[in-house]
Amino acid sequence: MTAPAAPTARAAWLHAALVVALVPAVVSVPLGPWRPAAELVLFALGTAAVRTAVVRHRTSAAAAWTAIGAALGCFALSCLAEILELSGVRPATFAAAEAGLDVAAYAAMALGALGIVRGTRRRRARGSWLDTATLVLAAALAVVAVAGQRRAAGGDLWELTIGTPVLTVVLLMVCVPLAMSRRHRSVPTTALLVGAALTVVAYGGRILADAPLRELPLLDPLPLLAVAALTVAARHPSVAGMGAEFAPEAGRADGSRVLGVGTTLLISPALLVLWTVGHGGIGYVLGLGTAVLTGLALWRLAALDADREATRTALAASEARLQLLLENAADVIAIVEARTGTITYISPAVQSLLGRPPSYYLGADAIDLADPRDQPRLRAAVAAAGDAADVQAGAVDTDVRVAHVSGDTRWVEMRISGRVNAAGIKGWVVNFREVTDRKRLEDELRHQARTDPLTGLLNRAAFSERLAAAVASIDPVAPPAVLFVDVDDFKGINDTHGHAAGDDLLVAVAGRLSGDVRAGDVVARLGGDEFAVLLAEADDQHLRDVAGRLLTSLRAPVVLGSTALSVTASVGGALGAPGDTAETLLHRADTAMYEAKRAGKDSSSLLGSGATSTA
Repeated sequence: MTAPAAPTARAAWLHAALVVALVPAVVSVPLGPWRPAAELVLFALGTAAVRTAVVRHRTSAAAAWTAIGAALGCFALSCLAEILELSGVRPATFAAAEAGLDVAAYAAMALGALGIVRGTRRRRARGSWLDTATLVLAAALAVVAVAGQRRAAGGDLWELTIGTPVLTVVLLMVCVPLAMSRRHRSVPTTALLVGAALTVVAYGGRILADAPLRELPLLDPLPLLAVAALTVAARHPSVAGMGAEFAPEAGRADGSRVLGVGTTLLISPALLVLWTVGHGGIGYVLGLGTAVLTGLALWRLAALDADREATRTALAASEARLQLLLENAADVIAIVEARTGTITYISPAVQSLLGRPPSYYLGADAIDLADPRDQPRLRAAVAAAGDAADVQAGAVDTDVRVAHVSGDTRWVEMRISGRVNAAGIKGWVVNFREVTDRKRLEDELRHQARTDPLTGLLNRAAFSERLAAAVASIDPVAPPAVLFVDVDDFKGINDTHGHAAGDDLLVAVAGRLSGDVRAGDVVARLGGDEFAVLLAEADDQHLRDVAGRLLTSLRAPVVLGSTALSVTASVGGALGAPGDTAETLLHRADTAMYEAKRAGKDSSSLLGSGATSTA
């Protein structure tokens, strides 16, 4: 079997309409046993409506509505006790029972009302407890103010001195939040607002008129009409979600507490008026004046709260924009603490760059982020940034390598700000982005600028730099030496076999020259068919040995396609001496090479520490 459908909104309005239709009939019943009997019907209808909210609609605020239902049930039992009292059945006993049931009903109604406003919160802050205690104190003062009249007796004494003040304070706590909660206002909350207002007006007028409520034709129907409002609130389908309507939201909890405190402040002028009702004097004037002053203060308090809320909203929006920018920025932003040098913040982009989440780097030493080879340069950059007061003027740029989670290194370009001393930041702000591709391109361009594109050897410019470094401090015992190698009759090979064959020949020559020297020696192509060899440390014998090996190696046939060619070269060599420059040493080797050419090619001419030798 399927569960019966929950009552509709139309059923709620029809139920309330029935209660409203019965109210004129109830208030027209003459005073006596029949009057509470008629009211008993209305309270029974209200109790049935509350049962619908709890059982059929399964409202989230089930505990609060259960308390309201218990209050209506107590009012119904109070009517029954009053019927027996007015019928002469143990009047004293049932009069006491009636008063006790009324007090129980007021207490249950208060608990239910507070439960609806408080929602489903399980924990409450100390400030919230203090606010509630303040409201309870206000209710107690209201009891004292009304009790001082000493003019009511019996059930009316309980009603006026305890029930009415407490219920009025609690209903004010419900009315004000319901009236202000425009975002969460619904049919049930609006109905509760109407019911609370009717109750406050009825019992407030009862106190001021100093007459039984049933003897006041204008006020007598109001509490009964409040039952109709409760009926709509309980039967309407949207009551199912009422438990969460007043749960605190970000930015609204403080406003609700301010509103509650403001409501409490309004109790003070009300107490003056209540005291004046019983004792006379100028309490009306003081109450009105205090109410005006309190209202003005609350208006300013509300304005300040609105300004605070606007500021909070703007700040939250600004923080959200900043977070969005940081999450989508390619550059990484980090904050380094001045005293310890540790990373206190790093933006989410670091995960895309280095493969680890930001939390991995928090608390780590910023210098350790760099590759050990680059840490000295990074320390120097931080020192250069110094304590500059102008963040931009003190900024220093540097490139360092950082470790990726894969084990590789990535080049990053860092900008380190001048030292910052601002709220929340005492240290350095570091921006860095990946420049690995740029570095590779720079290395490639640098390599191309120093390398012969055909043979892969150093070019003339790079060889000159190496030669200049070698002659900067010449050791007379083991000086550097230069061999100048020129391929014999290379033009004829180009003319006969073509330039492609000539290029292949040059590549072969470069390979043989590189293979016949030590690892620390340098081989370069100076241009055309001219090569140079720099021997880092040499003497006359070593110079002759290397020149001989080169001539022998080059005489071996070179296979170019289907043709085998035999080539020779002329080699000139010069041993460095103190006072030589790179130009003079290379020029002496060049001159010696031309001596070998004139001697018949396929030979070497060497300028050593002694006499010139030719082989």
